[in-house]
Amino acid sequence: MSPNVPSRDELRDALISQWRHFMFAGLFSSVINLLYLSSPLYLMQVYNRVLVSENVTTLAMLTLILTISLATMGALDVLRSQILIRCGVRLDAMLSGRVFEALVVRSARQGHSRGSQPLRELDQFRTFITGPGVYFAFDLPWIPLYLLLLFFIHPWLGALATLGAAGLLGLALLNERITRGSLRLSEAAGTRSFVFTENILRHSDVVVAMGMQPAIERNWSASRDSMMSEQAKASDRNALVASTIRFARLLLQALMLGVGAWLAIDHQIMPATIFAASIVMGRALVPVEQAVATWRQFNEAREGYLSVRTLLAEVPAVEHRTVVPPAGHALSVSDIAFSVPSRRDPIIKLMSFTVQAGQAVGLVGPSGSGKSTLARLLVGAIAPSDGAIRFGGLDYSQWERSELGRRIGYLPQDVGLFTGTVRENIARFGDASIDDIVEAARMTGIHEMVLDLPDQYDTLLGPGGVGLSGGQRQRLGLARALIGRPSLLVLDEPNANLDSQGEEALRNVLLALKAAGTTIVVVTHRNTVLDVVDALMFVRGGRMEKLGPPADVYAHIKATMLPARDSATVT
Repeated sequence: MSPNVPSRDELRDALISQWRHFMFAGLFSSVINLLYLSSPLYLMQVYNRVLVSENVTTLAMLTLILTISLATMGALDVLRSQILIRCGVRLDAMLSGRVFEALVVRSARQGHSRGSQPLRELDQFRTFITGPGVYFAFDLPWIPLYLLLLFFIHPWLGALATLGAAGLLGLALLNERITRGSLRLSEAAGTRSFVFTENILRHSDVVVAMGMQPAIERNWSASRDSMMSEQAKASDRNALVASTIRFARLLLQALMLGVGAWLAIDHQIMPATIFAASIVMGRALVPVEQAVATWRQFNEAREGYLSVRTLLAEVPAVEHRTVVPPAGHALSVSDIAFSVPSRRDPIIKLMSFTVQAGQAVGLVGPSGSGKSTLARLLVGAIAPSDGAIRFGGLDYSQWERSELGRRIGYLPQDVGLFTGTVRENIARFGDASIDDIVEAARMTGIHEMVLDLPDQYDTLLGPGGVGLSGGQRQRLGLARALIGRPSLLVLDEPNANLDSQGEEALRNVLLALKAAGTTIVVVTHRNTVLDVVDALMFVRGGRMEKLGPPADVYAHIKATMLPARDSATVT
């Protein structure tokens, strides 16, 4: 596993790298805002010049200028949208792979998934900052200019518009403040509900078979009700503030017309100026209306930004390293320990051992002794809290991750097949040749089974290998572990679902790989596989108590007088 690069804010860096897109979008927004003044200017010229002089030529020229201005404004608006769309595509290309990688790594570290919510949050954030939602930021700096123009027309109009804009902005900020907490709680409850739902659907056969559905639905409904309650609370508050804003907006427009009429009666402004000032004020309040209309999207985008930034900081990017040829296939473990925050004691406590190339070691011990965690450490799925693991003389941190992965074959207890074809699953979704795929299938004895499937190696499997029996899934997972004849093979309960024929195929595979120099570690409780190992390792309470010839380890187990139920699990 490559060492982590220095911590940095990858999300911020990605945004900064797109500064040209945002700069041009901002430039076009500036021109659009300037061209928007063409409509009130046209109105004032028509009322103050054309109607007085009754000059049709002047009217035609003014109309032509307005048409060109509005067409230019529309074209720039399209270009601005296209620029931001392409910016969104670039940001997705830069960040989506990293977020996916970080989700996989974090799930592997934790041993379980917390769902794919960060990917959805990345989409929410990206859509907001590269879509209409970000127009608020481009238009906001122009509010002072429009207000200044109103002051230039008449101080009373400028003061009225300024007070109105400040009041509407205050209401928009109040709306965001009073709904923020409810939206955050609603989002958290929704995430729990969706993760719980995905988990239930994955194991729906257990739910139905054991009559768990009513209890499960009550649990699900509790999370769902919490989400809906918080959403309703936020929506109620937003509706109240939004209605107040609409009332204030309409009142402000009426007051602008009323004050303008009063000033026109007093001969302080021209009558046409009343309508021009109303148009200018309307444009000044557009960012306020955008803020109200996109309040929820803004909150979601902000929470998405924080969530994705936290994920990327938690799982930093790894630098690609030059592939260094390993010195042999020996596996060396030096004083490793592994801890998780949810447990007081370490799961693995200072283990040290070496497995030579071509040697097979069986790993036995009571349930909960840390065997599966040790297997995950040995394949580099998780990193030890202390100590070091070396393969081929190289610490895992010195390996190029993809190169180490190609040399490792791993079969976990939960086989972990994926939605895809049989061929893709065996090939690890890589570019393995069909000859290598068939060879791996033959070694595990499933080639004939695959030929009986509807589309043979192109048969599409559901999530987790839906459509296959437990034994077939396990043998298919073993074939995936064997693709490319790995140098290190780690199997966790590989024969748990195998029949006698499958176990015989497994034994033959292990013997063949040993002869080829593969380093093998097998976690199992069944003697049918243990009779091919060169040594046994007995683990209890996260510690390695004994490593040596099988007969010596069995003698140690009996001498320590394990309870009957534990003895049954290690023999």
